[in-house]
Amino acid sequence: MTAPVSCPTARRPLPVPCLRWGALALWAIAGCGGGEDADETGATAAAAADACGDVDGAGGDTGDVPNVLGTWTVAAGTNVYDDGFCSVPGLEQADLTAWMTGAMRIEGTPPDGLRASFDLSDDDVFYGVEDNRGGLVFTGDKEWAGHRVTVSFGGLMYRQPLVGADEIRGFAYFGVDIDGADTEIDCWLQADFKAYR
Repeated sequence: MTAPVSCPTARRPLPVPCLRWGALALWAIAGCGGGEDADETGATAAAAADACGDVDGAGGDTGDVPNVLGTWTVAAGTNVYDDGFCSVPGLEQADLTAWMTGAMRIEGTPPDGLRASFDLSDDDVFYGVEDNRGGLVFTGDKEWAGHRVTVSFGGLMYRQPLVGADEIRGFAYFGVDIDGADTEIDCWLQADFKAYR
């Protein structure tokens, strides 16, 4: 059995085994988060959410989180629960979910620095968090048809083997303060939320 090699800290030439370990460590860092190419929207899966998964390193509190960054195709409002919806002047019920259906881009730093936008526009940004099981929640406001709509959406991200794609399946909530003065939601709508990539 060979004696363990201790890597010196003083300024002396490093023994060959220390160079090998240093090169291995550098290779591991470069291979884990380095060199990702941007997708067609310019979004990249940064080192914080790459295949390594553990965004705050060993011993941190987040653990491994799934990579949700990138572009998704969304279908929202296929199923709607509208018991709390009432008449909103100039805003039809179907309009509340229409703007959300299409392309969604998720950027930022997992687990608690996520940003989502729709139709590849940064006009309305929704801020979100993710847990290590793939649970996501985003919230924000959208100006739509002269009303401020308070929005929350999210769900569970998982690999859908039947279609060979990642999927987020969950909920979307839309609330409207009709008079805009009391900050109370007067009318609301709940819908399903599905995103694929």
